[in-house]
Amino acid sequence: MKFLNAKVCRFLFIGLLISLLSSFIIGPGVAEAKLTKVRVAMVPYSMMVWWSAAHELGIDKEFGLDFEIRKFTMTLPATQTMIHGDVDITPSCISEHIAVIGKAPQVKNFSSLGFFKGFIFIGRKGECKPFNELVAEVGLKKAKETRLKEFKGKEFCVIPQRKALIADAIAQVELTLGDIKLLNFADDQKAATAFIRGAGDFYMGSLPQERKLLKMPGFVNAGGSEILGPAGLWYDTMVSTEKYMKENKETCLRIIAAMYRAIRLFDEQPKKVAKICSKVLSEMTGGKFSVEEYITMQTVYDDFQSIENCLAGFYNPYSPLYWKYPVDYYIKMAVEQRDLDKIVPAEDYYGQAEKLFWELLKRKDLLQLIYAPFPES
Repeated sequence: MKFLNAKVCRFLFIGLLISLLSSFIIGPGVAEAKLTKVRVAMVPYSMMVWWSAAHELGIDKEFGLDFEIRKFTMTLPATQTMIHGDVDITPSCISEHIAVIGKAPQVKNFSSLGFFKGFIFIGRKGECKPFNELVAEVGLKKAKETRLKEFKGKEFCVIPQRKALIADAIAQVELTLGDIKLLNFADDQKAATAFIRGAGDFYMGSLPQERKLLKMPGFVNAGGSEILGPAGLWYDTMVSTEKYMKENKETCLRIIAAMYRAIRLFDEQPKKVAKICSKVLSEMTGGKFSVEEYITMQTVYDDFQSIENCLAGFYNPYSPLYWKYPVDYYIKMAVEQRDLDKIVPAEDYYGQAEKLFWELLKRKDLLQLIYAPFPES
């Protein structure tokens, strides 16, 4: 398939948005009513703690919602809790979502949230040369090949959900999971703690834990997105159940609208959002993340997906960033690794979210609230 130029796509789709917004009739927006409670799961990843800022700043209430936040150490137990009916929305990503659909086909993508670029292999100083030094010596192409081949026979402290990402990376030099050893832990923090205490040769996990390790003496950046394979196209997402999405369509539209307004606030007044998010992230991870570092994490290593970003990428079938390409790839990998019995249609799990997105763009009342001016901080 030939893709349209990314800039052309962006102009076309932003033009569509402008035409929608320009047709607004200024009115009261969402009518005041009793707030609808939404039970949301939150995990200790920088992009996933936006719920706290949206709730504390009252963005949920602007859309007639009340976010009831439950904290989890990682996405899998949060997803299991959602399946049992105790939360409504939970964080995820394409890889982790595809890994559960074999046993839980009712789990559907709810929305795109961010575009993650922060996966890094952490190595031990003296045992592993920092990747930037390796690149300086032999060039990027040779450095990538050298580093990946060095992984043979090594042990990696990870959570099970990183398996596909690592398998895809080492496959570029014809290695398989049989050539390495994955030391699986219950969550990213436990994996990082074990690595600090001497387990394994490499660590790969959440961005907060990676950044915490790189601040410590004795650890180096062994390579990040430069050495990952196609599976490195990594979207942060949110998932829900098919039942919840069908029975609470209006609420779902308002949740997504609240998310886009929170993202707009971060884009326009990043310190206001980061002040809350950095505090929550520090409390949940045991780290110490400043306002400035949180902003760095969410602009350099991750990127919240605004409506405009989604129009140009995640929900744009003419873009190489369209959701179907990474989803199809991960489904294929899941079958190869026997996490799925057979190839399943990607649309069965991601089509619902795309329909909600396009329906949101038809809701002038919600768009008017999303794009209403913010008071000066």
